[in-house]
Amino acid sequence: MKELIIDLTMVGLLLFGMNGLLNNHYIQNEMVSKNIVAFEQNVKKQKEIKSDEGSYDDLQDNTLSLIVKKISKICIQIIQTIVLLISQFISNIL
Repeated sequence: MKELIIDLTMVGLLLFGMNGLLNNHYIQNEMVSKNIVAFEQNVKKQKEIKSDEGSYDDLQDNTLSLIVKKISKICIQIIQTIVLLISQFISNIL
């Protein structure tokens, strides 16, 4: 029993460590921090900033979002139909 608890603890620690190393949020924060440092260095050197990151504004939906919207509309219609059928069934019983 003692060995099982030790094994479970080691697996938990391994998972915790892997989550810390491979956490997507941590990686994104590091990338943002590096970009901020590079931006500040360019500002200090008074270089012209040619990066257009953040200035791109996509107002049109992409194909995936259109598909998801269609699927969600279909699901909403199915749910509404089911609720209507159930409510009609209950009203007929009463």
